[in-house]
Amino acid sequence: MKKAFGLGFILLSSLPASAGVLENRLAEAVRNNDVVAIKSLLAKKPAVNAPLADKSTVLSWAVDRQNAQSVDMLLAAGAKPNIADVNGASPLTLACERGDPQIVASLLKAGANASSARLDGIEALALCAGSSTPEALGMLIDKGAKVEAADPSGQTALMWAAARGRTDNITFLVARGANVNAVSKGGFAPVFFALRSKVPSASQALLDAGANPKSVLKDGTSVVAAAVATDNVPFAMAVVSRGADLTQRDSQGRQLVHVAAQSGNADLVKAVLSKGVEVNALSEPPPAPPPAPLVQVAGSKIARADGTRPPPPPPVAKPPMVFAAEAGSAEALKALVDGGAKVNVKAADGTTVALAAAGSGNLDAMKYVLQLDPDMTAIGPEGKSIMHFAIANKNPDTAIPMLQYLADKGAKLDVPNAKGDSPADFINRGGQQDIRIFYVQLLKDRGIVSKNDH
Repeated sequence: MKKAFGLGFILLSSLPASAGVLENRLAEAVRNNDVVAIKSLLAKKPAVNAPLADKSTVLSWAVDRQNAQSVDMLLAAGAKPNIADVNGASPLTLACERGDPQIVASLLKAGANASSARLDGIEALALCAGSSTPEALGMLIDKGAKVEAADPSGQTALMWAAARGRTDNITFLVARGANVNAVSKGGFAPVFFALRSKVPSASQALLDAGANPKSVLKDGTSVVAAAVATDNVPFAMAVVSRGADLTQRDSQGRQLVHVAAQSGNADLVKAVLSKGVEVNALSEPPPAPPPAPLVQVAGSKIARADGTRPPPPPPVAKPPMVFAAEAGSAEALKALVDGGAKVNVKAADGTTVALAAAGSGNLDAMKYVLQLDPDMTAIGPEGKSIMHFAIANKNPDTAIPMLQYLADKGAKLDVPNAKGDSPADFINRGGQQDIRIFYVQLLKDRGIVSKNDH
């Protein structure tokens, strides 16, 4: 997603580039917010529009200091409100960045161009939408700013308000005709910007205003998936209830049932299942594109003809149960089972629900799975046993209880993987020290001598 907000334009100099002593003293007084000195100096008729080094004037300094009294005094003394700096930032765009509606009002009253934009094409309305108030937005629109004006990235004022989580400005702009389903050049509707802000009321305001619950990003990411990714599960459930597309697949081949399972949230799983989805369906990642042919370059070095690296392999196709087990959520697993999910399903690479639960490090999830299917002999990708999966979780606080539980349930401790490496070998080649000590003792307690224990 394109970053919606950058750093504000910084005033480059405190002193005029071409001015006398009087103007220098005025600039210093404005910079220091010395209202008494400003009033005294203005009585001596200085050149209030003398340019600073960055081509702005002392009016911009007053705006930057958010001193409404100084702004009014300078305007009354003839300061021009439309002189921009080298970045095209006018006092009005700067005022909108700083957010003071009183200063915005003063500048507009003095004739500031309500549609003024910086050189990057971002208008005052967008800046105010992200940083000021509905009052400021209303004044700009009444003075001619266009609600649907977009910056070069295609972001409208509503998107700027959404990105900052400004629910008040969202509501105001919608009431003034802003399109809640406009899409930026990057493919982002306002609701995606609101989700990124992590202000729940912002995304809800857009949904209530008619945001499309079936909206997706260019890579297929749904509103629900975006909500889950930003920890806004209640909003994800609201979108499901409003008619989210249950069949849409994202770039990883996940449908909403897979996203819900991966979230580990049982309520979201139940909400999706209530819509009648296939609870055992595999995700369907797209096939990896064919790699560019290899060619020989300087010396014996081999490179791809187009200079690219090999594309990463596509994600593994998985049923919802494996997603929920990887998330370590006993509650989500139970919700899936109650909805008709099978326990003996596998991912395309052979990962079973039990293996995935072992890797999650969540003991409650592991216990729930083994209650339904006590078989711990499954072998996953690369010949890994359930103990290999448990050891892969390098957090001793979760791995050690998991390993102890599996050992007590009869899991074999020394099953080698396809390369001949036992779980103990895994630990000794970079595992967490506490886990290594525990596992060696576990082997001794079971009468097993590790080849690394000599």
